[in-house]
Amino acid sequence: MNDEMPRATVHSINGVELTADPADLFVILYDLLPEERFRADEAIDWLRNSTVREKADHICRQVLRTGRVTEKLAGDIVHEVDNHGHLGMFTALVGLDRALAAANPFNTRFDDPTMDWLRVRYIRHNRLNTPRRTTGLLLPRCARPGKVMAEWENKADFFDVHRVTPDDCRRIRLTRIPALNDPGFKGEESISIGAVPMLERYTDLKFEWEKKGPGRRYRITPSEDLGGRIGKAVRNLWESDAEIGVLPESTVSAPLLRDWKNVLRELPQDSGLRWLLVGTGPLTDTNPPPNRAVLIDCRTREVILRQDKMAGFTVTTDLADQWRLPGGPHQGLAREDINRGTEITVLESSLGRLAVFICEDIKQSVRWAAQLQALGVSHILVPLFAAPILRARPQWERQAAQRCIEEFGAWVVLSNSLAVGAEMETPDHVEPGDGFNCVVVGPRSHKATTYADYDTQFCRADSAVDVSRVHYRNDSPETTDDGTPPPLPTLRPGWSEVEPVYTDVDDEPDWGEAG
Repeated sequence: MNDEMPRATVHSINGVELTADPADLFVILYDLLPEERFRADEAIDWLRNSTVREKADHICRQVLRTGRVTEKLAGDIVHEVDNHGHLGMFTALVGLDRALAAANPFNTRFDDPTMDWLRVRYIRHNRLNTPRRTTGLLLPRCARPGKVMAEWENKADFFDVHRVTPDDCRRIRLTRIPALNDPGFKGEESISIGAVPMLERYTDLKFEWEKKGPGRRYRITPSEDLGGRIGKAVRNLWESDAEIGVLPESTVSAPLLRDWKNVLRELPQDSGLRWLLVGTGPLTDTNPPPNRAVLIDCRTREVILRQDKMAGFTVTTDLADQWRLPGGPHQGLAREDINRGTEITVLESSLGRLAVFICEDIKQSVRWAAQLQALGVSHILVPLFAAPILRARPQWERQAAQRCIEEFGAWVVLSNSLAVGAEMETPDHVEPGDGFNCVVVGPRSHKATTYADYDTQFCRADSAVDVSRVHYRNDSPETTDDGTPPPLPTLRPGWSEVEPVYTDVDDEPDWGEAG
């Protein structure tokens, strides 16, 4: 199917030629409408105006009838802007935004045949707009920030698409998963997560410490003996009905990656296990190597996402002693000896917009926050090499995950090994029985009404090859009957909602004064 539409109408605004393409026209008008109009109550008052809603509804209906902005509709929009300036632009944007919801796969209105060509463009090119006519990206929304807001506050909040500027795209690699590798997750269905620790003790790893510069450098490499655990881990993931598997940091190398792919060949055809993050590790021969995460399609054994760690972790003397790390005595600071990544890969799929942050990356994600929010990242996998995750007292990893919910509305999977917990000196403040190797946390609802109200699942695995199961959900212990094992943690796919159409009959609105 052709994903192109007529290039332009005979109309222009502020010297900018309009287009019959609704996505490109949205970008043009959005960029012309100043952010200052959204700093107080002005835009909220506009949205509540019944005449604005009537006109926006008419624009939406007209676009959905033909799949484009007709000459007449473009003339009506120009008339509205000429008469009402920024209010007219806002009115047109609201109408176009509702029409574009028909091309959003995360929206229940994904069924208007006149917009099929725009859906095709999105699938082919990872954008609704065209690069020849507009800059940056226009993306369907699949998450909203999870912070408490009585009313929308920023320009982006008002719309169900993400306007991503060229600056927002810097050092972001946006890719789309091929249809063959996409599980086709839908709507509000729960997706089960299988977190397998893989590492039991420090003997599963090789630690290298080297004096370099003013301090030391360290490298951590998984033992190739871990290959003997892969078959059991895959079997446990399959038998648990996990759909996405997530392993922790420092669990994969080039030889181990080959082992994973070979074992995955033995999965039954009816296996529900679709994706597997096989952890992270030194997957190239460079010196130093990257600490790279790899996400695999379990059916084709193809790599569908690669992500290099961007923020190396610095080990302090007291932390090395508390964790009882090999290679002592430890004195001074030791920096992770890796070739650090410079960009974030974001994967478009039926799950949503997925990214991977490796351990320290999520703690230092503030510098990426604006870009990830602009892109609308909805899911983040976080492999860790860290102390056990505490329930009674949120530590850095849970605090960072909660920021991702507040700022992006993202679901976050924290997947840790058992190694540090088995070897470390447990601090006095840790309560008996506290400490988990996996936490899955996300927004409890589509609209937050209570502060710090997250859906948090605390999970624990019985061994290095077992899947992690939910022992606490929020403040309540998970109980089961008849000796059945606790459930796997779950998350939900991306979502989008558009305000309902305001008028029952598509009468021609009065394009005169508004409100």
